[in-house]
Amino acid sequence: MTVTVVVIEDEAATLELIAGYLARGGNRVQGCTNLADAERAIINLRPEVIISDVALPDGNGAAFCMENARRFPFAKWLLMSGRTDMLRQSRSLVKQPDAPPFSVFDKPVSMRALDDFIRLASQVKAA
Repeated sequence: MTVTVVVIEDEAATLELIAGYLARGGNRVQGCTNLADAERAIINLRPEVIISDVALPDGNGAAFCMENARRFPFAKWLLMSGRTDMLRQSRSLVKQPDAPPFSVFDKPVSMRALDDFIRLASQVKAA
C-alpha cells in the first residue's frame, strides 16, 4: 500500500537520504525544507505520515506538531533531532496530558525504524 509522507528537514543531504529511501520503498514523498512549505504540502496532500526535524530555520518542529496535530488528525507524526536538548524538550511534550500522539526519534534515524513507522501508518490507513 502506498503511503503519502511529508518529510520536513532543512539539511539537504538528510532530506534527500530519507525522502529518497522512502520513495524507493513505494511511498509518495514530498520533501520540505521549512515549516511554511510543509504546512502547504500537508494541506494539499493529506499525508498519512509527517516526519519532521525539530530545529528548523523558520521554527520548532515540535511546536509545529503540537499546534497542528489536531488540525491534521489524519497524519501520524514523527519528530527527530540530533540535538539532545531538542530531543529532551520534544519528549517532555509527549508526556503532557493534552499532547497529541507523536513519536520522537534520535538522529540519525535508522531506515528500519522509518520502515516500521510507515508500516504502522499503512495498517492504520487500511483499517
